Amino acid sequence: MAQNQVTGTAKRPFGFRDLLGYFMGDFGCNMSFTLISSYMFIFYTQYIGISLAHYSIVILITKILDGINDPIIGAIVDRMGANKKGEKFKQWILRGAPFLALAATVMFIDAADWSYPAKLALCIGGYILWDVTYTVVNVPYGALSSVMTSKPSQRAALSNARSWGYIIAGVPLGILIPLFAYEQVTKNGQTASIFRGERMFPIAVILGIVSIIAFALLYLNTEERIQHAETEGEEVKFNYFKTLKDFFRNRAILGIALASIAQILFIMGGNQLHQLTYQMYFGDGTLSSYSILTQIIPLFVGTALGGALVGKLGKKELSTWPLIGSIAVYAFLYLVEIKNPILWITMQIIANSFAFGLTIYTWGMVADAIDYQEWKTGIRNEGSVYATYSMLRKVAQGFGQSFIPAAIAILIPTLDVKDAMTWNAENSLAIRDMAALFPLIGYIIIFICFKFVFNLDRKTVREMQVALGRDEE
Repeated sequence: MAQNQVTGTAKRPFGFRDLLGYFMGDFGCNMSFTLISSYMFIFYTQYIGISLAHYSIVILITKILDGINDPIIGAIVDRMGANKKGEKFKQWILRGAPFLALAATVMFIDAADWSYPAKLALCIGGYILWDVTYTVVNVPYGALSSVMTSKPSQRAALSNARSWGYIIAGVPLGILIPLFAYEQVTKNGQTASIFRGERMFPIAVILGIVSIIAFALLYLNTEERIQHAETEGEEVKFNYFKTLKDFFRNRAILGIALASIAQILFIMGGNQLHQLTYQMYFGDGTLSSYSILTQIIPLFVGTALGGALVGKLGKKELSTWPLIGSIAVYAFLYLVEIKNPILWITMQIIANSFAFGLTIYTWGMVADAIDYQEWKTGIRNEGSVYATYSMLRKVAQGFGQSFIPAAIAILIPTLDVKDAMTWNAENSLAIRDMAALFPLIGYIIIFICFKFVFNLDRKTVREMQVALGRDEE
């Protein structure tokens, strides 16, 4: 399989610039991803006025259809290969960035006064447009780390940088937007925290410009060092269906994929429930500003602890056993009714701190799983392997974003998210209970996936990198 040999090129050594550039990639992606995942639901259901049932169906169908884009884009990236500069992935990120920024702004056009069919059309069409452009940027970005370095310690650093990119991108969205988007309104003697959706479009425009700058910085500061030497005169053959077959025989990628699906369905989905909990149960939607602390503080904890321990214990080990603490905390939150929002947020910080490995090392584990497929098959198709993983995440996102409103509609039928008069004590408590139960279920599933399915412990990763002829430290 000479056409699949991995070769290094004469490029500068891996260093801080690579970490900065890779940080900027996730920062740029999440200028729109976090905006949409955090505010699309409340924007279209509470402000635009789409029913929970219709929203649930729209998101589920469009997200599953969009999942098809990932393997298509991944296959195209693998087929086209590197350009004359030796860039296989960076070229796609740079070209797709402006279109992604534009698509995100379309999602928050003020359509409150449009006809109901027009509102649905904007939701469907805008979401598909955004998903396609996001795929064009994010699939190459996700696969990029696997060709920047093969060293476990450096991949862990890249995964950490990506996690910080996600968190730092969430700071302006998590802290400033709730202060800007919610307003206390008194009607019929009842005060409620109302979402002002007309303020979202200018926010989307600003964040789109920031994302373009971030992707430009990624392009300028990262290097693709692992490339393939093709046998002279031999045509490179590519078979996605074989790659797909090998993917589902790859325990490592299946383990991390199943864990990611659980994370998206139950933990990220739970974030929507937390947002409603602040608004309805605690009576103040602006409390969502403090929820960013539940992500930033655990990341600081993980960076401080993980940096010293990952080389000794391994990514899998650090990501698995501490989850027992997360499970215990969310079980407490579900069983005990907490009425103080500060205590509620503090308990989430503690729970997420136990899950720091999930936050920091997931992407490094994905890169290892891509190597594992090459180790077992002798074929390296980073773009397609990552795209298949991304496709499964997209499908999970579709189910997750539709599952929450569907669950609310089924489990709390008397609650109308558009009508503050239905935000009574019984319905608000039910929302709070769901906000604790969903992460509890998610962390249990993730622990099982990491412990019993994902098979790349520290010793196996070292053996794999030696077999592939790459440095192990």
